[in-house]
Amino acid sequence: MPSPLVGRKFGVNVIDPPDPRRCQGIKVLGISGSSRQDGDMSKSERLLKRALLKYETFGSKTEFIRLKDLKIYHCEGNYSEDPSQCIYPCMSTLKYTDDQMQRVYDAVLGCDILILASPIRWNNHSALVQKFVERMNCIENQYSWFGNRMIHNKVAGLIIIGHVDGVQHVAGNLLNFFSWLGFAIPDVAITSWVGENDEDTTRDWEKIEENPYTQEDLENMVHSSLRLSCSLKGI
Repeated sequence: MPSPLVGRKFGVNVIDPPDPRRCQGIKVLGISGSSRQDGDMSKSERLLKRALLKYETFGSKTEFIRLKDLKIYHCEGNYSEDPSQCIYPCMSTLKYTDDQMQRVYDAVLGCDILILASPIRWNNHSALVQKFVERMNCIENQYSWFGNRMIHNKVAGLIIIGHVDGVQHVAGNLLNFFSWLGFAIPDVAITSWVGENDEDTTRDWEKIEENPYTQEDLENMVHSSLRLSCSLKGI
């Protein structure tokens, strides 16, 4: 008897590409949360850049930000003292003249699609991504406390790369975060790859490129996020 099917079946969930004429001018922001000194060493960042190239083939405009390249202060928890003190612009931006988080705020508020890439660190997203999440609290609080929704008709997706385990845990945390901010989540919102438990990372990129499921997810994420963004924008 044949072996029973396990996992998912390749090629079943294929999302057709959108009409490129509808995607002209869609603004896509890619944010890398890798802490690698050399971005080319980061598999999550390399896959993010590949995704941005795919968006460009549909006529979308792309922007890339490495959180590691910016000086971003930690959230100081003003909300915990008094929610009315968690304001936009962020208190840390106003307090520290060399804080560069405003560049991230401007890019997020100006994009139509945001793709956030993170490695898995001890079953969680990276520390840089966590800093980004906490500093974005002032955007969320504009709605929950002040009634001002700053995120309208925007789509979010994730790229998550690591070893052993953690994709669903990281995705659950970050998609919940994006939902609270007001982002819409497409049919396929996650591109991921998880290596073996031997933790030999020397051939990871080769394995990522050879993995048909990861490549299918990447195509589907690009296609579904563009389709949803076009629908939200009414084009």
